[in-house]
Amino acid sequence: ARYEELPEEHHDHLIDVDSGAVIEFQNSDIEELQRKIAETLGYRLVDHRLELYGVRLDKPEPGKGT
Repeated sequence: ARYEELPEEHHDHLIDVDSGAVIEFQNSDIEELQRKIAETLGYRLVDHRLELYGVRLDKPEPGKGT
């Protein structure tokens, strides 16, 4: 689990799986989609946590050469 002090504004995380770097971001489209999903399922969203895990686009894929 990752813990941090309460931020002033909500944000989500993209985590670089190679370096462990955590990039904070905000995206209103994602926020709205999550709210709509909860509503469709019969819930009012009160909080959430989103962590995306990725590798840099400029990193070669395994077996694809340099």
